Amino acid sequence: MKKYRSIVYTLGILATMTGTVVHADGFPANQYITGDWGGERAKLADEGVTFKLGYFSQGAKNTSGGKRHTTAYADQFFLGGYFVLDKLIGWRGAELKVEITDRNGTLINNEAGMPFLLQSQQIYGRGNITRLTQFSLTQKLFDDHLSVKVGRIYPSADFFAMSCAFQNLTFCSGGSSNFINSSWYSNPVSALGAQVTFTPDKHWYFKAGGYNNNKDALSTSNGLRLWPSGGWTGTMLVGEVEYKADYGNGIDGDYRVGVVRNDSSASKIYDEAGFPAGLTTTPVASVSESHAFYVNLEIQVYRTASGGGLRMFASMIHPDKRISQVGEVLAIGGFITGPFASRPHDRIGLALGRNAVSSKLTAAQRLYNQLRPVGASAVGVQRYEYVVELNYNIALAPGIEVMPSIQYVRHPDGLANVANATVLGAQLSLNF
Repeated sequence: MKKYRSIVYTLGILATMTGTVVHADGFPANQYITGDWGGERAKLADEGVTFKLGYFSQGAKNTSGGKRHTTAYADQFFLGGYFVLDKLIGWRGAELKVEITDRNGTLINNEAGMPFLLQSQQIYGRGNITRLTQFSLTQKLFDDHLSVKVGRIYPSADFFAMSCAFQNLTFCSGGSSNFINSSWYSNPVSALGAQVTFTPDKHWYFKAGGYNNNKDALSTSNGLRLWPSGGWTGTMLVGEVEYKADYGNGIDGDYRVGVVRNDSSASKIYDEAGFPAGLTTTPVASVSESHAFYVNLEIQVYRTASGGGLRMFASMIHPDKRISQVGEVLAIGGFITGPFASRPHDRIGLALGRNAVSSKLTAAQRLYNQLRPVGASAVGVQRYEYVVELNYNIALAPGIEVMPSIQYVRHPDGLANVANATVLGAQLSLNF
């Protein structure tokens, strides 16, 4: 409870600073509950200091599927500080970012005995603790054509970034990107690393990043440590080419292709006899390095006079099938902002996904069922999980949004003999 008291106290301080909403040049005061703090927030931004405080929650209830019908609730508090060092101390082209995340709650898949390959609440995960999510220094060089970032960072801030307008993890890059590689940690977890971006013009971005693999990265004991405990077990390297297209009249596109190489040792998901790992006493081999690739595409299909319109996306994640249970994540969908003239800030989203179990694991399960010892039970053969989500995001007031949703999952956990599931969701987003 002490943790919540401190958070509420902070919110109270900010609330008392709420004054007349002043729309200072370049500062979107109408996007925050506390507005412009009587002009102080815009002044801070002009001086190079920006603060963000947010609360984000997702509730879920399964009306079909699982062992029991129940509810779950997960949330996240977020505090970020962004400092333009050129304005503060005259350090040209430098920026310091500090982000702290606090997560709490439960997951409907666990509460209802309803395993999915990718969970129903993307905000859940990595422990109910407070973490230092980012502490980084960015330096821009050569007229901003080159950018170098170092510190405690996470790959999904720079790579495989797609709009996250859904509750299911399949359609949110901040969570689905975890399946690109076992050492790819999206927020709230970060790693020591460096990231470089070269931009020859306003369209092309060539990116490379390196992140240390720490065996204790997920430990809850590392919450707010700047230098996390645990040994360095290897390095994950990421390369990406991004193209930003401008088709005119507010129509744009963002297209990314990336590759990943991890030199940390990892166990295979099948043993040396070809059976699923752990079912027998047969040894399980390791790989000395793993590889993955991904594709992420977004395009604004049309734009309305009020700034809304339809944005479509498609993504594919292809992990190393020797070590990852999830062998492929495919997602396609879109969302319409300002669906009605009277609701210019609302949003409707629809997405479809297919999560595939590694073909290596599927083959191992089939082999085990064919050759299993006498008296041993057969194992389920996992293949594909299909996900559909429909939601409507309601902008109630500046900085306050509520999003009811419905998810339908066919073949949960990739098992054709498991009952399909329906999950009702409710998402709350507060930006102070």
